[in-house]
Amino acid sequence: MAGILSNKKIGIIGGGITGVVTAIFLARAGNKVTIFDKNKLLSETSSSTTKLLHGGIRYLENLQIKEVRNGLNDRHWWLKNFPNNTSAIEIFIPFKNIFSIRFIKYFIGIKLYEFLSFKKKLGSGKIIFGSRNVMKNQEMNFLNFLSFIDGYMDDELLSEKLRDELSRLDVEIYENYEVNDFNLSGAVNNFNFDNVILASGPWNKILLDKNNLKTDKDIDLIKGSHLVIDRKINRAYMFEAICKKRYIFALPYKNNTLLGTTEKRTDSPDTPIIDEDEKDYLIQSYNSFFSKQISSENILYNYSGVRPLIKSNKKNFHNSSRDFYIDQNEKLICVFGGKWTTAPSIAKKIVTIINNG
Repeated sequence: MAGILSNKKIGIIGGGITGVVTAIFLARAGNKVTIFDKNKLLSETSSSTTKLLHGGIRYLENLQIKEVRNGLNDRHWWLKNFPNNTSAIEIFIPFKNIFSIRFIKYFIGIKLYEFLSFKKKLGSGKIIFGSRNVMKNQEMNFLNFLSFIDGYMDDELLSEKLRDELSRLDVEIYENYEVNDFNLSGAVNNFNFDNVILASGPWNKILLDKNNLKTDKDIDLIKGSHLVIDRKINRAYMFEAICKKRYIFALPYKNNTLLGTTEKRTDSPDTPIIDEDEKDYLIQSYNSFFSKQISSENILYNYSGVRPLIKSNKKNFHNSSRDFYIDQNEKLICVFGGKWTTAPSIAKKIVTIINNG
């Protein structure tokens, strides 16, 4: 952030977390920034997360070390800059048998996760087993647990803080404003900029195709759905989904439980709605581990968002990278991928690109 002030006019298409944080970093660097969003800022995918700030401990299974390391650095940035809206959270993983390959694998993974945090580690995980189990008010049908520490956010309050910072920095905001035309020369509808940043997440490819602009990246549209159920739990958990290929989080949330997420390909990023099979998937996964069973009657509400994962050659998109890619073509800078946690890393790279341009 420190360094040369570029003093350019920058237009950002997309008011999700990537666009908002990038606008803040660019404005702090001396640029005049304008954001365009077809709805309200932070109202689409950015409002439909699992509320975690994390490096992605489960990405270590696919050896995505660099991505995890970047995420852990950004986790620290959020916790440091927004201490009243973020916190550390201990997450417990249940096991039937501590003398198993799976237990050893997770123990090593947690220690690697902590090591990759270096001085920014939030704390050390625990091993809890059998007669040593000190977890009162037992909620699960398990006695053995590993735990690790990650970040948690109140995204509603955090969004308000980010909007306040945009206002303080005199960022110009056009909400409920649909961008139809933009090009490589810096034009956005009837505006002209020194640089244009396309940060519209799952809508990127649609907008690029509409304006006959080509890039060397494509995206998978992956819907993630969550349930809020009328059960209060005392701790946060991560456990295997019934498919055995993914993991579900159950988190304490406003005296209820937040349960998520699913991953399902979708054809459109507009108005995502949870499917019945997603509800069943989350409910059955929960019931496989928790003592008190739930049904659809316990659902208070649900929400869904669409993630823009960078398309890869992998057959199973569950193993695709959650990393980001920045593509520059003349005055247009396109952001592919990314997530809430890594928005600061994206913003820093864009500031560097513009300062050096």
